[in-house]
Amino acid sequence: MLPQSLRTTRTEPLKRAPFPTEAVRDLLGITRALYRAELALPPPKADKARVDRLEKIGKQYRQALDLGTKCEPDTMGGRAAVSWAEKATAGLGEFVGEEMLVGPMVRATVARMRGAR
Repeated sequence: MLPQSLRTTRTEPLKRAPFPTEAVRDLLGITRALYRAELALPPPKADKARVDRLEKIGKQYRQALDLGTKCEPDTMGGRAAVSWAEKATAGLGEFVGEEMLVGPMVRATVARMRGAR
């Protein structure tokens, strides 16, 4: 039997914060802008691997938004939405790196996304 200090009488599930829709939309917008910038590079500089990587990140954000707007936070779909957003954000962070000028913009948007959770 659990000690009294560890027992709970709570019958309601814990509520999770709502999905950070606006922040994820911002990050998707950044991803789209980077994608367009990559496509605009002259042929010797255009890198198919970079374009493909941005496309994958964009699809992950789109999946996160689709699930995040349809599912409640503390459901399988809601948790999947957060997972997709985190995977996409990790990929975008790696793509942007510290050297790129949009790095501070991405970090600020990520901080906003994490603060909303």
